[in-house]
Amino acid sequence: MSIKLVHKQIDKFLGSTTPEVLAIRGKWGVGKTFTWNQFLVDAAHRNAVGLERYSYVSLFGINSLDSLKFAMFEQVVDIEVIDHKPSIDTFRKSTETLGKSLGRKSIRVIQGLPYVKNVSLALEAVSFLSLKNTIICIDDLERKGDDLKIRDVLGLVSLLKEQRDCKVVLILNDDSFEKTESEQLDRYREKVIDFDVLLSPTSDECSEIALNEDFEYLDILKKNVLSLGVSNIRIIRKMLYLSRSVAPLLKDYEAEVTYQAIHSLVLFALCHFQRDDSSIPSIDYVRHIGYSLWGLGKNEESDEEKKWNSLLRSYDFQNCDEFDLEIADAVVRGFYDEYKLITEAESLNQKIVADKVEGSFKQAWEKYHNTFDDNEEELVHALYEGFKKSSKYISLLNLNGTVGLLRDLGHSDKADELIELYVAEREGNPKSLNLEMYPFSDDIQDKKIIQRFDEIVSKAVDNRSLEDVVSSLVGTNGWNRSDIEVLSRASVDDFYTLFKGTKGPQLGRYVEVCLQFFRIGNIGDKERKVSENARNALIKIGKESTLNRRRVSKFGVKVDD
Repeated sequence: MSIKLVHKQIDKFLGSTTPEVLAIRGKWGVGKTFTWNQFLVDAAHRNAVGLERYSYVSLFGINSLDSLKFAMFEQVVDIEVIDHKPSIDTFRKSTETLGKSLGRKSIRVIQGLPYVKNVSLALEAVSFLSLKNTIICIDDLERKGDDLKIRDVLGLVSLLKEQRDCKVVLILNDDSFEKTESEQLDRYREKVIDFDVLLSPTSDECSEIALNEDFEYLDILKKNVLSLGVSNIRIIRKMLYLSRSVAPLLKDYEAEVTYQAIHSLVLFALCHFQRDDSSIPSIDYVRHIGYSLWGLGKNEESDEEKKWNSLLRSYDFQNCDEFDLEIADAVVRGFYDEYKLITEAESLNQKIVADKVEGSFKQAWEKYHNTFDDNEEELVHALYEGFKKSSKYISLLNLNGTVGLLRDLGHSDKADELIELYVAEREGNPKSLNLEMYPFSDDIQDKKIIQRFDEIVSKAVDNRSLEDVVSSLVGTNGWNRSDIEVLSRASVDDFYTLFKGTKGPQLGRYVEVCLQFFRIGNIGDKERKVSENARNALIKIGKESTLNRRRVSKFGVKVDD
C-alpha cells in the first residue's frame, strides 16, 4: 500500500472518536513506527485528533499482561504535547487522574490492605482502570517476552476497545513471528483488528519520509539513495546520520570530497545494514572491488558477482580508494575516526585540486592540438602562464612535453625557467625528482631536466646504513642510483665490519650482494668500486687465519700470501 493511502487511513483513524483497532504491517525497516509517529504528530498539530490522550508502548522484553498494562498507564501523554516524551510530570498527571477516577478513599483502602507490601504493586494492578478514551500504540509485537502470548495481547486489545473506549494501533512485522504465534495472530486477526494496512513504500516515498530535515547536502544524499533504490526508512535514517556527521569534518575541502563521502557511505550502509539480501553485495566485496568491475581483472564472474557488479556500475562506483575504506569502517562501527578520515581526505583533496589544475593546463594545449591557426605567440603565452600557475600539480610527462615544444619553437629560455620552477616546487622532496622511480623515465629526453633532477637527487642525504641497503637488496634482481650511492661511499673497513658482525645464513647473502657487480658487464665506476671494496674486505678477513682463508675462498676470493 502506498504512503498516500496509508496516510489517508491513519488520518481517518485519528480523526474519529470511535473505538477501533488499526494494524500497521510491513517488513523490517520500512518505517512503520517512524511513519506512524510522523503522521500522528502532523495530525496533532492540525488539531485533527479525536481523542485527547496518547500512550506508546513497545513490547520489547515485556513478559506479562500486568507489566503491559502498567506500561500503557505510565506512558500516557496529552495529545497537545505529543512532541514531548513521557516524564515524571506526565506520570504524576496520570496518577492524579487515577486517583480521581478511583476516589481518594479507594487509594487509602488499597494502601491499608495487609497483603499489599508495596504500594507500586497496587497501583500497577489498578492503573489500567484509568485508561479510557485513549489512543494506544502497541509496537514491536514480534519482540515481546516469551511468557507473553499473542492471544493474551489481542485479548487485552479487544478489552481496551470494547470496554475502555480506546483506539488501538498495532505495529507489527508478520514475517518475524514463529509459526505458532503467526497462526494465533491469523486466528484472532478478523475478530480484533478493524483496519489492516500494509506499508510497502517505494524508494521515492521512503526518501520523502526519512529525509525531511534541513541539511546542506540533502539533495545529494537523496539522489544517491534513489539511485540505489533504497526502500528502507531505517537504513535511510542511518545514512542521514552518517552524512550529517561527516559533512562538518570535510567543510574545508573541495566539494567533491564531501560528495564522494556521501556517495560511498550510502552504498556501504546499504551493503552493511541490508546484508541478508543476496541481491546486495557484501561490504567486504565492495571494499576489495578493483578493475575486475570493468572487465580488466579475472575473466569469469559468478552469476552473483554479475548481479553485484551491474549494481555497482549503475551506481558509478568504480573502485575503493583509501578514503572510501575509511568511510566503510565508519559505517560498520557507527562513528568516524576523525584523524584517519581527515588524513585520507587531505590526500584525496590534493588529488582533486591537482586534477582540476591539470585540466586547466590541458586547455592551453588545445591551442596546439585542436587547430591549424597561426597562433604560436598565443600558444606559447598560454602554455607558459598556465604552467606557472599549475607547476605544483603538473606531471613529469607534461613537463617534458611542454619543455620540448618550447625548445622546438625557439623559446629555450622559457623552457629552462619552467624546469627551474618545477624543481623548486619539489626540491624539499628529492625522491619525487628521482627518474628511476618513474616507469616511463626513458621517455624523458630533455637533457636539462635529467641534469637538474640528478643534481638534486645526488645532493640529497641518504641516511641509510650500509647494512640497511645490503639487506634491502637481498633476494632482488635490481638496484637504483640511491642504493649505489650509499654502497660506493662505504670503505673497505666498512665492509669488513659488516661481514665480521653478521652471523648465520644472512652472511652469505650479504657477501653475494656485494660481489655481484663483478659478474655484470658494462658496469659503472661506482658499481665496480662497491665490489672491489667488498672483495678487499674479504681478503683482509682471509688473512686473519687459515680457517677464514678457506671460508672466503667459497665466494671465489683468493687470498695471496
